[in-house]
Amino acid sequence: MKREASALVAIPLVVAAVFLPDRDLFRWIVTALCLLALWEYVALCRLTGLLSAAVLAGGAINLGAAHGDGGFPFPGAALLIVLVASLWKVRDPAESFRRSGEAVLGTVYISFAFTSLLLLRDLPGGSAWIMVLLIVLWAGDTAAYYGGSRFGRRKMAPLLSPKKTWEGAAAGLLGSLVAGTVTALLLLADLPLGRVAALTLAVGVSGQIGDLLQSLWKRAKGVKDSGRIIPGHGGLLDRIDSLLLGAPVGYQIIKGWVAGA
Repeated sequence: MKREASALVAIPLVVAAVFLPDRDLFRWIVTALCLLALWEYVALCRLTGLLSAAVLAGGAINLGAAHGDGGFPFPGAALLIVLVASLWKVRDPAESFRRSGEAVLGTVYISFAFTSLLLLRDLPGGSAWIMVLLIVLWAGDTAAYYGGSRFGRRKMAPLLSPKKTWEGAAAGLLGSLVAGTVTALLLLADLPLGRVAALTLAVGVSGQIGDLLQSLWKRAKGVKDSGRIIPGHGGLLDRIDSLLLGAPVGYQIIKGWVAGA
């Protein structure tokens, strides 16, 4: 029940944020969510001290460098901060190397997802495109959950996520295809149906991979959820696992279409 109640509260807020006319306010909201996601990741990986601060600083720098000129930046300053911090007070080189790798992964992977949302918002029809991506991912998650519960037989990755099945994955892709295509045709005019279908499937597959990657992180750290901020859903990372890969993939495809238009 908590899961459904949280969704009923969160979805209208997300939709309102996507269509905010104030670009700067949207940027601040996205930045705050990114820093919260990075904070959860830092806690999940048990990164502390200077290295944890470097991850947050690197993510903030990456988002701050995102502008609507079609770029997809990762400033050297952000990477340099994280790598220098990993050299601070090294006592166990093997452990420091592991922590350094986790810090770089989190900084790049998580901040790229939110950077893609900022850059996508600046494209023509940006808010509508973001809504399409969110509907693709939401519909895919929901269809995979209920389709897997009803028809799931063959396990997809039992070591990472015992409840995920190939039947559920297929249901998720079907849900992404139908819901994403309908949303795109309603919000954006004159889109070739084949292109829209290709986008929804690419984002849907990417979202499912992102979901499994989040499961890998949690299994490696021995936790069920990345946090407890959202009742019934766990942490923010648990809720946006599919977005972390789906958003950058969707942005790159859409940017190519807009640039070639």
